[in-house]
Amino acid sequence: MNIKQRHFIQKSQIRELKEDILKQYDEKFLDQIFPKKARIEQIQTDAGDILFAINDVLKLWKSKEGYIPVLTLLLNKQVNLKKVVVDKGAIKYVANGADIMRPGITKIDPSIKKGDIVGIVDETHDRALAVGKSMYDADQMNKKDSGKVVKNLHTIQDSVWEFEKQFK
Repeated sequence: MNIKQRHFIQKSQIRELKEDILKQYDEKFLDQIFPKKARIEQIQTDAGDILFAINDVLKLWKSKEGYIPVLTLLLNKQVNLKKVVVDKGAIKYVANGADIMRPGITKIDPSIKKGDIVGIVDETHDRALAVGKSMYDADQMNKKDSGKVVKNLHTIQDSVWEFEKQFK
């Protein structure tokens, strides 16, 4: 993934961006992503992805699924997302990009709604493994005993993670 175009966005565009993000997240999430004084750079990649760097730190990725916080923010506990906890057996599959199957889940945040962006964490260390999109409400997930329940969107193996490591 290479940078095709990058530029700082204007104040009016920042307001629009925040309003767009609020359709998907709450004010608390916005406060975690955007400091009071923020220089926001929009980066377009040759793969067609749009990324946002805030004060020179890559923080958001806009995909067809919506705005996704980069995994580093979850690993550093800078952003709180609703969580799905997976057992040890699921870790290597999740880290390699597999969707989250119901049998591998040990705990589900009860406030999850269908379409929410959620953090996928391991049960032993509560460490972020991936960012996913819920395919069901929490109560529906709890009633299921098989099948996919969370779509895996971003892991430590994907192109956004690799891009972030080289980003300056």
